[in-house]
Amino acid sequence: MSETEPGDISLVLPTFNRAAALRANLGVMLALEGVHEVIVVDDGSTDDTLAACSQFDDQRLRVVSHGRNRGVAAARNTGAAAASSAWVLFGEDDCRFPADYGIVLRGVGERNSADIVSAPLVHMAGTDEDVAAFAATVARRSRPPTMDEDGVFPTETIETPFLPARALVRRAVFDTVQFYEGFPSNAYREETDFFIQAARSGFRCVLTPATYCYQLDRWTGGQHHSSPLRYEYWTLRNNWRFLRRHGVWLTEQGYIPGPISSQVRFTLRRGRVVLAGVTRARLTRLGIGNVARAGSSDPG
Repeated sequence: MSETEPGDISLVLPTFNRAAALRANLGVMLALEGVHEVIVVDDGSTDDTLAACSQFDDQRLRVVSHGRNRGVAAARNTGAAAASSAWVLFGEDDCRFPADYGIVLRGVGERNSADIVSAPLVHMAGTDEDVAAFAATVARRSRPPTMDEDGVFPTETIETPFLPARALVRRAVFDTVQFYEGFPSNAYREETDFFIQAARSGFRCVLTPATYCYQLDRWTGGQHHSSPLRYEYWTLRNNWRFLRRHGVWLTEQGYIPGPISSQVRFTLRRGRVVLAGVTRARLTRLGIGNVARAGSSDPG
């Protein structure tokens, strides 16, 4: 199948109490080229998520509902199990893609014999056209991303397990690997954990600068919504749980100096993130405009 032919991509879109985001972004997902089906996994929402989905008249759209909120990892696993295509593309209710995002990633995957393919994330205020202009001119980097960077545009397609979450995954990967559902509350590191599991199982993961994904707005609600202090508490706890699962392997591969020292460094970095967030909030209140940023979101 060529890059321009449709039909072998299932888009999985987990959501929880973000009906407004779905109304704004689901149409973009349905417009993606090469997508055979769009599976919205309603993870026990209590808002009008189902009504928001019903506004889109498209036979490819399916909604699968959890009876209670089980977390984003469980929602991703449910969606992957329901998918029928050769490739599974993970979307998010607050994200957008260029129309050819899926087929570009699929082409990269086929040319590089890759099992998982992703592209940099851009977060900015503006329009779809503003994002496209930014992505076309942003500096490329030869150094691979760390596991805390999801907006790095590499100079060329590279193999790395540190990928943005909005990835295209061969359906066969899920016969071996699933998203780990043991990260409580904000589920921090559930995405990185999946990619590390895949790499450790022998699957090839690549990051490409050939396309990008993006966020234009921040939305209330969602799986990760909580008070800042509570969010940071669970971020630190889940990062340590992740390091207990994969820290030895990450150290052996040269990605980190060691689990304990990495947790200490991570804790210090998160403190700086909190301070930077307070500063940005104050600048916003003063009316200072936003600047487009690559790699500015909070990967997990």
